[in-house]
Amino acid sequence: MRPFAKPTKAALPLLLGLVAAASLPGCRPDKRDKSSASAWIDHPSSGTKSGNTITIAPLGVKFQVPDTLYVYKSCGEAAHSPEGDHGWIPVITCRSTNADAFGGGGDEEGNEDPFASEDAEEASGVEEIAITFYVTHKTRPLDERSVTWFESQYKQAGLVVDEISYQHDFQKKSGIYAKLHVGDEGSGAPHTEIVQFMFPANDVVFIARMEYPFDEKRSVDQDWKYILWNFELQ
Repeated sequence: MRPFAKPTKAALPLLLGLVAAASLPGCRPDKRDKSSASAWIDHPSSGTKSGNTITIAPLGVKFQVPDTLYVYKSCGEAAHSPEGDHGWIPVITCRSTNADAFGGGGDEEGNEDPFASEDAEEASGVEEIAITFYVTHKTRPLDERSVTWFESQYKQAGLVVDEISYQHDFQKKSGIYAKLHVGDEGSGAPHTEIVQFMFPANDVVFIARMEYPFDEKRSVDQDWKYILWNFELQ
């Protein structure tokens, strides 16, 4: 294993976003040819909920909260504000605490409590982790030929690529799967593992992403499969 470079844990979401965004060069599709999903990215709107099913019709997304989840027990529609310089739009989030998936909980009058997730983490003694689905514009194909490019970019960014491949049928979807490690600059010992799956749908790209401590013992992999399976494109 080659030594890790300088990325810190706090910088990872932005770093990975820049890597993914850089893989999609070129101009956006002509506005006249935009799908409803691509238009939704520019002007996001809330979906509807019926029972345990969340539907965002313009985006073509239906998500049913799985009946059995071991770690990510709080799932809901995310606040659709662009994140970081890459501008990904969060769609659905599942968290390991009971914090409000829309923004971290609130008081009896509905005011948001910005420290709710930290309080829950401190009370449980375990770090809060999450799975989030994002969406962004697609401006080039995302296929088998893209795998080598992604692997090179991740390595140049100082990440160790544990796995990367194009999946033709991964939980009913086709796209690029990657498992990445990041660690201390000095020792090279990994402290964080990131699992990311990018799958295109017409002129948009969805990104399912989870990040957790490298020595995580909770059943994250099982939940990942259930959650990804239940995120359906209509």
